[in-house]
Amino acid sequence: MDIASYSSDSRAVIKNAREVAAAFRHPEIAVEHLLIATIRHEGSEVESILNQLGKSPRFIESTVEDFLKEQPKRSSAKENLSISPAVQQVLNQALEEKARLFDPLVEPEHIFIAIFDPKTQLSPYLREKIDLTKEAMYNAISESKSIEEMASTTTEGAEKETGEKAKKEIAGTLRYCIDLTNQAAAGQFDPCIGRDKEVQQVIQILMRRRKNSPVLVGGAGVGKTAIVEGFAQAVIDKKVPKALEDVKVMEVDMGSMVAGAKYKGEFEERFKSLISEVVKSGGKVILFVDEIHTLVGAGNVSGGMDAANLVKPALARGQLRLIGATTEEEYTKYLEKDKAMDRRFERIKVEEPNFDDCVRIVRGVVGKYQDHHKITYTDDAITGSVKFSQRYLSERNLPDVALDIIDEAASEFKVKEEFAKVYVPSLTEQLTEVEKLLKACDGKDPSKDTEAFDQLYAKYDELSRSLDRLNDFWGHRVEAGEGGAE
Repeated sequence: MDIASYSSDSRAVIKNAREVAAAFRHPEIAVEHLLIATIRHEGSEVESILNQLGKSPRFIESTVEDFLKEQPKRSSAKENLSISPAVQQVLNQALEEKARLFDPLVEPEHIFIAIFDPKTQLSPYLREKIDLTKEAMYNAISESKSIEEMASTTTEGAEKETGEKAKKEIAGTLRYCIDLTNQAAAGQFDPCIGRDKEVQQVIQILMRRRKNSPVLVGGAGVGKTAIVEGFAQAVIDKKVPKALEDVKVMEVDMGSMVAGAKYKGEFEERFKSLISEVVKSGGKVILFVDEIHTLVGAGNVSGGMDAANLVKPALARGQLRLIGATTEEEYTKYLEKDKAMDRRFERIKVEEPNFDDCVRIVRGVVGKYQDHHKITYTDDAITGSVKFSQRYLSERNLPDVALDIIDEAASEFKVKEEFAKVYVPSLTEQLTEVEKLLKACDGKDPSKDTEAFDQLYAKYDELSRSLDRLNDFWGHRVEAGEGGAE
């Protein structure tokens, strides 16, 4: 274990874990001792993560303590307890979590996340009882983690300013961005399938000294944003050149940047400040602007969206790496007209995938839809979504339209399945009651009480028709719900 990679807080956690193991008279430091030590350590991000997830630190601590009391104890005291292989595995995993979150040293929260990694040897009983996952913790971090950490990447000139002031400036400008690398680490993106060539082109352009800003041009729904998400995932998975391993991919949220910009030039001031801080980061931040044509005079009014002139100098010098995405029509209408802007981007043509590639894409991401809707898609349903979208919705682009179809089909399936599960048994029960009443009337003279008999038969006919209609349209879905959706 390289102790230099661990912060003083992390070393304190390991020391406290040793004391916990000694207090319980256990022969070596186990993962559960490390878990208690991270919970008890004050001033770390662990408490913040638990608050975000609605988990009580006290509950976790008492649960682990109760578990440890049941474990075998050693008969004699032992001063220098050794670290078990399971704990060593956790500490090695914490190094990976540190790298994934772009932190300089291993902190207690990295150890805490590593403890709940599926590969570590935390007790299955505690894992189930505490009910925490890495994905949930990453989601909490992506929502709450301050972007002020980016202040450490400013140049020496910026470091001359007051540290606190510099941090506030960076937090103030980057708050208009969404951290795609954190979302990728949290597993929020669908797999990027069949776009390896385009992702590789993005990486190659970003590695250039000049003209290092790619713009993805393609029809609506062909997967331009998915390519950027695939690049962010590649950064997290360390499948990029070393120069790009520690970058952050930040999507500019134009909505929040424009919101509240009431006075002329206020939007441009915000955007200029953002560009300035990204340039100061020394290449550690790559911006992504969806619908990039909005920067180039689209709806150009006073204090509006014309921010092209603010990015041109930084783009020309290669100080700002910016990934853009737009359609062919918008690119021709806006970017190509601004020759200076067009010259600073390298265009990547994103074509609609063919049938086989689209089936492969849908098959690769369908697991996310299955988890969401709690159903299983048959292979015929997957290929059918592509085939029928090509046949009947040719005005829209694949794979977006095919994914819309499987999503809509599953949504309809679940609505009708639940409807059928409620109403089919209810109508069946009512029909059975009416049949019992009719059977009880056998041998009686209908002419003596015509109105009552007519009402009974009318009710029977109404229930029968309703039940037949439900069974014809929805009844089979109750059974199908046990298998797959088509």
